[in-house]
Amino acid sequence: MRARRADIDLLRGLAILFMVEAHVGGTLAPSDLSTSAPLGLLAASIGGLAAPLFIAVAGWGGLQAARRRLGSAPGEWTAWLLPRVLLLLAAQLLVNVVMSPVFHWSTPGVLSLFALLALLMPLLARLSLRTRVTLLILLACAPLLLSDWTGVGWTWEQRIRADDLAGWFGLLLLSGTYPLLPWLCFALLGGLLADHDERRRRRLLLAGVLASVATLLWAQANGETWASISGDSLLTFFPASTPFLVVSGTCVIALHELVGRLPSTEGRLGQAIGNLGRLSLSVYVVHFVPLALWNHFVEPFDPSHALALVGTLAYVLLWIPLGSWWHTHLPRLSIEHLLKECTRRLTAVTASGPERTGRRD
Repeated sequence: MRARRADIDLLRGLAILFMVEAHVGGTLAPSDLSTSAPLGLLAASIGGLAAPLFIAVAGWGGLQAARRRLGSAPGEWTAWLLPRVLLLLAAQLLVNVVMSPVFHWSTPGVLSLFALLALLMPLLARLSLRTRVTLLILLACAPLLLSDWTGVGWTWEQRIRADDLAGWFGLLLLSGTYPLLPWLCFALLGGLLADHDERRRRRLLLAGVLASVATLLWAQANGETWASISGDSLLTFFPASTPFLVVSGTCVIALHELVGRLPSTEGRLGQAIGNLGRLSLSVYVVHFVPLALWNHFVEPFDPSHALALVGTLAYVLLWIPLGSWWHTHLPRLSIEHLLKECTRRLTAVTASGPERTGRRD
């Protein structure tokens, strides 16, 4: 059996903690909180890094899994892909229903992006390193080339709701919350981090730092706002701008290098976060439930800055022991286990097919 990478599990755990922070921070944000204030800047920085790290780690794992299946029979690919696509889309639907005040029931989100990435992994695993680097660069420039298609200036309602199937695919591919173009670049980045040696990763990090500093200097020199969730600024999350892709990608590389240099990822805290990371999909879905209950029973509520900070930290940190306990005591009660079990059973069915008919592959 393959040994799991403790550092990747730790990165996956950090990614889900960042995602939890982004969502609970948005739920508990005081009405007068500015992104230029220290608390607002910290929340925006962590929230802005959450999805890029989450997708990059998914790309790292998906590419390794797809490579192990190169040369497999079509039935084995089906047994691997079908459960992932269906369960991820079902989980996205569940999240949308639970968070119905925020999302429309059919809104494509990060989980539907994961489903689409799974479908692309057999192709991406066959691409050369140079081709994937070229594709990454093109995707990073996509917001500049396709700005009229990404929904610049759209309201939140326009970004989450589609009137027909064509509109839904438009949100999934170009103008939704996490469209394939350009968010695929973070999955490619995760694969590059797996393939590059330390020297190349350092060069990539240095180039990213220089480019990130250049965006900050450009904003200051031209009197522009450097970063905001959306609107008229250099770095925007909705839609993801090219400067945002560069800066957040650089932060992903930096975190990857930092975690890889930790003296040990087997300490009590590191192991707990790693265990949390092994159930990242399940935690992503379940952590919305308390937030939905809060929105239903407690809102409207306008906390002070101190109460919002304490509440956000408490909810985020709670998931470290809770997620570790879940993985230790109830690992079978998770999306991850369901994926493995469905894949195992489908693989067994496809493998027994030729034997039943007397044929050999």
